[in-house]
Amino acid sequence: MWAVGTAAYQTEGAFDKDGKGLSIWDTFTRGGNRIKMGDVGSDSYHNSQGDIRALHKLRVSHYRFSLSWPRIFPNGTRGSRNPAGVGYYRRLIARLKGIGVEPVVTLYHWDLPDTLQRAYQGWTHPLLVDIFKDYADFCFKEFGNDVKYWITIDNPFVVAWHGYGTGMVAPGIKGDPALPFRVGHNLLKAHAAVWHLYDERYRGTQGGKISMALGSHWINPKKNRRENLRACHDYPHCMKKNLSFKLPAFTDSEKATINGTADFFALSFGPVLSFHLINESLKFGQSEEFNMRKLLYWIKAEYDDPGVFIVENGWFVNSNTKTEDPKHMYYLKQLIMETLKSIKYDNVHIIGYTAWSLVDGFEWDREYGIRRGLFYVNFDSPDMKREPKTSALFYQRLIEKNGFPLLPENKPVSGVFPCNFSWGVAANSIQVEVTPSQFVDPSIYVWNISGNGDLKKLGESKVPPLRRTHCADYAAIRYQVSQVRRMHVSHFQFTLNWSSILPAGRVSEPNTTLLGYYKCFVSELLRANVTPVVALWHRTDKHSGLPASFDAKTGWQSMETVNAFADYARMCFRELGDHVKLWITLNEPNMGDVGYMVGHHLLKAHALAWRVYDREFRETQKGKVSLTLLMDWVDPAYSFSREDVEPSIRVLDFRIGWFAEPIFGDGNYPEGMRKWLQQRNTLDLFSYQLPMFTEEDKKLVRGTYDFFALSHYTTKLVFQVVEEKLQYDDNLQVHSIPDPTWMKSPGKVYVVPWGLRKALNWVNSKYKNVPIYIMANGVDEDQSRFQDNLRVYYIYNYINEALKAYTLDGVNLQGYFAYAFSDQTDPGFGLYGFVNDELIVKSSLMHYRNIIDHNGFPGPTALEQDCAQQPEPCLSCHFFAQRSVIAFLSFVAAAFLITAGLIIYYSRRCK
Repeated sequence: MWAVGTAAYQTEGAFDKDGKGLSIWDTFTRGGNRIKMGDVGSDSYHNSQGDIRALHKLRVSHYRFSLSWPRIFPNGTRGSRNPAGVGYYRRLIARLKGIGVEPVVTLYHWDLPDTLQRAYQGWTHPLLVDIFKDYADFCFKEFGNDVKYWITIDNPFVVAWHGYGTGMVAPGIKGDPALPFRVGHNLLKAHAAVWHLYDERYRGTQGGKISMALGSHWINPKKNRRENLRACHDYPHCMKKNLSFKLPAFTDSEKATINGTADFFALSFGPVLSFHLINESLKFGQSEEFNMRKLLYWIKAEYDDPGVFIVENGWFVNSNTKTEDPKHMYYLKQLIMETLKSIKYDNVHIIGYTAWSLVDGFEWDREYGIRRGLFYVNFDSPDMKREPKTSALFYQRLIEKNGFPLLPENKPVSGVFPCNFSWGVAANSIQVEVTPSQFVDPSIYVWNISGNGDLKKLGESKVPPLRRTHCADYAAIRYQVSQVRRMHVSHFQFTLNWSSILPAGRVSEPNTTLLGYYKCFVSELLRANVTPVVALWHRTDKHSGLPASFDAKTGWQSMETVNAFADYARMCFRELGDHVKLWITLNEPNMGDVGYMVGHHLLKAHALAWRVYDREFRETQKGKVSLTLLMDWVDPAYSFSREDVEPSIRVLDFRIGWFAEPIFGDGNYPEGMRKWLQQRNTLDLFSYQLPMFTEEDKKLVRGTYDFFALSHYTTKLVFQVVEEKLQYDDNLQVHSIPDPTWMKSPGKVYVVPWGLRKALNWVNSKYKNVPIYIMANGVDEDQSRFQDNLRVYYIYNYINEALKAYTLDGVNLQGYFAYAFSDQTDPGFGLYGFVNDELIVKSSLMHYRNIIDHNGFPGPTALEQDCAQQPEPCLSCHFFAQRSVIAFLSFVAAAFLITAGLIIYYSRRCK
């Protein structure tokens, strides 16, 4: 059952029309510090047709609403029956039936007739049990033939605890600590009396079901001790002992009467007052958690797997939110997803789900300060028109699909990458230990055989080294390269340390030892049949990546740094270029909050470095050069109209197009970026000056690439409405939000595999058929978890999305690099763990290696891919094939002459 709900006092209005009596809420909102009242609400009494149209649009099967007790019995008893009130509900039920929607009717949703409160002190008096029973009897007779689901009392906890304890809700009584427990006692008895009434008189003819709606949250034990677990799921012994004077006692007869009086478990879960405990007394020292799935499982286990009808569920948005409410939409998605998991994985017997609420209304203690409706209501308009919100459109589509069916485009595919596909691993840096092994160490040591066995260096005594230092003498290089080989990757990417190579910032004063170490590292990679991919610069959260002399000045804001980078690049190309054929000038220059002038200079720095290589080194070294852009995907939070997509397009222009378009496009910044900033400059007091490219600049920057390199980790959602200032980008006027149903890492990296495919297609659509390398793709996980299942899932699904982009979308994908090599250099992201100076293989490494070995995901019936190396062309072979006899004789003659010459030479030398 897909349902939506409302409560009478929140939405009906017409508080004194057509003979209705006052409720305790009508009087409560006129006293104390209350500011606004629910006299009009969303005026459903006069606009029930608007509610019917809203229900018809949603396509729900059930509608939960409550009867206003004082509208039917103005003074609370049968003698005051109000025909107008009864007629209103008859017409409402008939209209529901007319559009195929079944009513779910609540007898009491907190609006007790004020007459009963004044006469009997409300629910504190036991006489209310029989009065409520008589009211229910009347409702069953009048409406029961058309109603199959009844709720006796909504959330008795709120009525008892907050109505008669904290005073937060009507009737607003507080001061007597025992009173809430007496009220709760009477509410239970009233419910049981009504259940038995229906069971004995009406069930046989009407065939309905009846229960009481219980609101709850989940409580986690602070520690997994037995007493903590008991405190979460039962009254602890101390409560029974200390509250014995407050808790009314049930007789054996009352226990028998109350037990079993529910045909289903009616659950309310959301931001209702059951979550506002005011004090910690009812938590018993434990912690609260917003987790409906755990609560549903507990209900199943505790109460022998009852049928559960979720009769209220949802969230809220601020009062200034109108029709765009993505926060509410994604909370709904999360809650419904938890419901489905409970059904599919926990085998909880859930019979229905109710989103709350149909329309905006009066929100109890928060008055009109929040909105919970799926339909927006302008409370200041005379007609109070219902307008569907984003959440309503989402709920409508979800009902249409009956859940979240797996989209065909998100299903894994089988297939392989091309034979020359580059499989790599990336690291921000490598371990540098420039001290070679003992074979080239000139120092003299003494072995301390009587002590701990350590070698002790003898002062400054030295002997001539046995031989020159070889690259294989560096133990750190040997170890790292051996571990890279163990991964079966064909490429390894790392970043040089500019500030360490040129401590003074001048190419005339390099650190030759470190340069030699880097040269050894890349040459040893090549010896291991691993292609090095070297980045010249990368900024981290802790370090700018610049030599101190430039960092101390103005960094990238100065053209001096730009020119120095070009000189540094030239030196690296010269020293390492014979071994490095893939270069990255700037690694993720668009990461973080980069100023427009800094971005301008970074683009020039890249362009100058690329031009240096192209002009001075390409012909001899035959390498390729580009830069790597951080390209996390940005998707619209919802896409029900063309306007919904505009915020994501804007963010992509600013985050990626800013650096991509000048290089891969027309040599200028994206048109959308330029227009947006021009518009903002005319509207705001702030200046958003985007530097201009001269024609000379455009010529310098445009086309400075040999491939498109990107790093990708996650996806985020954006929309234009302001909901929370902390997540709002005032410059771009967009609000960021994650989908709460997405998996996330300890570092809050959301796992969204399909975002990579969209990013690849965006590049391909913008810059047709450009070769693309995914230079970094990874997720963090607890470093102590070598069985890193999240990363296993991440790598498998992200690579599968890359395969879809290659095989299905025609993206010219050339390579994939997992991030990162080890936790030693990239804590939390490594495919190797790092413990006691040793690299430890994680599960993710083995899974990644398996994908590499199969070059993707070949199907079970696929033939083995033939990736055998083609032999080098033999120029002389063609000659032999065409002139076999002549060629053979010529070959024999040449061999004879060479042999004879050698014999003569050595015989004379011996003499």
